[in-house]
Formats: sequence, C-alpha cells, structure tokens
Amino acid sequence: MTMTTLDLTAFRRGLYANVQTPERLGLLVLAGFVGTLTLWGAVAPLSGAAIAPGILQVEGERQSVQHPFGGVVQRLRVRNGDQVTKGQVLIELSDADPRARLDVLNGERDQWLAEESRLIAERDRRAEPDFASLAARRSEPEVAQAMANESALMAARARQYATATDILRQRLAQLGEVKSGLRAQIDGLTRQRGFLDEEATGARQLLASGYTPRTRVLNLERNLAALDTERGQKLAELARAEEAAGEAELELAKQERGHVAEVTEQLRQVQAKLATLAPKIAAAADMLERTRVTAPATGAVVGLTVFTEGGVVQAGARLMDVVPSDNPLVVDARVRVTDVSDVAPGRGADVRLVSVNRNERPQLRGEVTMVSADRSVDERSGQAYYPIKVRLNAEDVRRSSLELRSGMAAEVVVTTQARTLIQYLAGPLLDEITGSFREK
Repeated sequence: MTMTTLDLTAFRRGLYANVQTPERLGLLVLAGFVGTLTLWGAVAPLSGAAIAPGILQVEGERQSVQHPFGGVVQRLRVRNGDQVTKGQVLIELSDADPRARLDVLNGERDQWLAEESRLIAERDRRAEPDFASLAARRSEPEVAQAMANESALMAARARQYATATDILRQRLAQLGEVKSGLRAQIDGLTRQRGFLDEEATGARQLLASGYTPRTRVLNLERNLAALDTERGQKLAELARAEEAAGEAELELAKQERGHVAEVTEQLRQVQAKLATLAPKIAAAADMLERTRVTAPATGAVVGLTVFTEGGVVQAGARLMDVVPSDNPLVVDARVRVTDVSDVAPGRGADVRLVSVNRNERPQLRGEVTMVSADRSVDERSGQAYYPIKVRLNAEDVRRSSLELRSGMAAEVVVTTQARTLIQYLAGPLLDEITGSFREK
C-alpha cells in the first residue's frame, strides 16, 4: 500500500515536469483548442440566410386612373402630390352628351310606361289607368303630358269600342223583336189553322151527307193550304232572324276577343321594349356617372397627365396614378437562383434600408409572402433571379422614426435552415466528390 502511493506520487511529479516544457505545453493547448473547435463545428448550429436586394413598395403598387370613354375636362380637382381618399372626385368631364342621351332614353321609357299602364287598364276593363309606375313623378311636365295623352287615348278607344259593340247589341235587340213578332204570328196562324181544319172536317161530313156543296169544302181546303204556306214563310223568316242574331252574337264575341287579344299583344310589345330599354338606360347612367373620375384608393396622386381644363381626354388614356397609403408595405426582392430552395412563404426575414444611414436605420422584420413559381431574367444584366415579396411587420413600421417611402432601396435577409460549421465546409467538398465520381 505504501509502495503504490509512492509510485503514483512519483508519476505525477514526472508528468508535471514534462508538461512544464514550452513545446509540450503549446501542443497541449493547441490540441485542446482544435478539439473544442471541432466539437463546436460538429454540434453548434449556425443560422443560414439568403440575401436578396429589393425595393420598398406599397402592396398592390400604384393604381392607374383611366377613363374608358374619354371626353372634355370640365374641372381638375387635384395636383401632383395631393392626398386623396378612395372615391374622391379627381376630374370632372363634360356631361352634356351623356346627360342628353340619358334624358332621351328616360323620356322614351316614360312614354312606354304610360302606355303600359293604359293597356293594363284596358285589359282589366278599368275605367282609367292608375299610372302606378309614374305616380311619384307626375309633377314633371313630360311625365304629366305622357299620362294625359294616354288617358285621352284610352277614352277615345273606349268610345270607339263602345260604338262598335253598341251597333251589334242594337241589331241583336232588333232581331230579338223580329223573332218575337214572327213567333206570335206563327202561333196565330197555328191556332187559325186549327179552327179552319175543324171547320173543314165538319164540311166534309156534311158533303158526305149531301147537306153542303162541294165548293164550300174546296174553299176551306184552299184556305188551309194558304195558311200552311204563310206559316211556312213565317217559320223561314224566324230561322233567318235567328241565324242573323247568332251571327251578330258571334261578331260581338269576336270583337270582344279581338279587343282583348289586341290589347294583350300591344302590352307584350311595350313590355318587350321596356326590357330592351332598361340596359340602355343603365349604360347611359353609368356613362354619366363616369364623367366624375374618382380615386381608386386612398393615397397620393402622382404622374398627373392632365393639366388644362377644357382639354380632351382620349378613351383609355392614363390620367394619373394613385400610390395607396392604407395598404401594408412590402419589399419586392430578387433571390438568386442558387438560394431559392431555402426561401419559402412563411419564412422570417430582416429588412435593411441600404439608402439610410446605419445609425438611423430602423429595425424592420418581415415575412415572405410570395415566391415566384418560375425565374425571371434581368433584361439589362441577363442575370436570372426569383421574384419574392416580403411583407413588413406593421408594428415595426409604426414604431419607425423614419418615414418609409415607396421606392426605397432595401436588402432582405431571409432566415434559412440552420446548419453546423462542418456541414457548411463539407457540403461543397462532398458535392465536388460526388460530381467527380459521375464523370466519365
């Protein structure tokens, strides 16, 4: 036990003596440093990043103000740099032509509406039209005139129709009296023949007994034949009268049906014209409304191209742009093709305003919201890139002491997947080795 303790103590002293030499001490420190560095490079993660240059923009970009029809500038209400709100009138164009067209179409519609009311009243056999669709504007001279014209026309048509039907009804009444008279005459002739036939029967019996002359019997039979002839004529006249009455009734019913059919067809045509007129009026009203050019968004007016009241604006011409101010700020950036695999929507990003002094540069965070599905090529440099959009954190924008403007140059640092130092260093080497093994 004593021997072992002495040996261990001697070993420690010998080791301490060896370490005290400068060369060995340096090697020991270097080995410890390399070991620590290797362990850190293999274990400690390093955050990756993809750097993309870009431009600060308002989401949605500037919105052009155009006019689809063109016209003469009547009043210019804004200048470059003015702040406007959505729906605010920017330019007023002359409304003389569209207003005149709309007035003509509205007048035509009022005429058709008045005629429609009159035809509905005729169809429903009302005394006069109610003009329900025009009642609210009956104080307008044109509307009042249209209503008066249709009321007068309805009264005239009613008189004409009544005259035609009254003639037929009078004829029916006359024919009724004729038929009644003929029936009375036929009844009288029938009774008279009965009496005469009875007398002739008695005379025949007397003739058979020799108590009366034959001439008397012949005379009675002649009278019976005359009565039969006259009665037959009256029956024929009654048949003709009944036929005439039937024709008159048929004509009266035909007139009534024809009147209803005529009114119904006219009503259908008028309603079809009203249906055709409705989209024309809507288009004319829209054209009139568009003479007041309004702001498409809240923001600042830039790029004004109209400066003279009385000038002519061409159809489809750009009048100005409005840079929206109520939309969130985004950065339109360009990611290198080699880095695009590490960039995806939802990734966090830091945004640096490169045109701002470092001491005044605000801390801006953002989030990738869009990565293009295909690459683009810069026309000047020919360099390929992937467009991305990064939306700035609204709270960072609000806290920024610097006024952020559209068009500021920015640099986006997109956080990518973390890797160790050894992975960073060994990755390219492994790629080269893999490629060399595939070469023929």
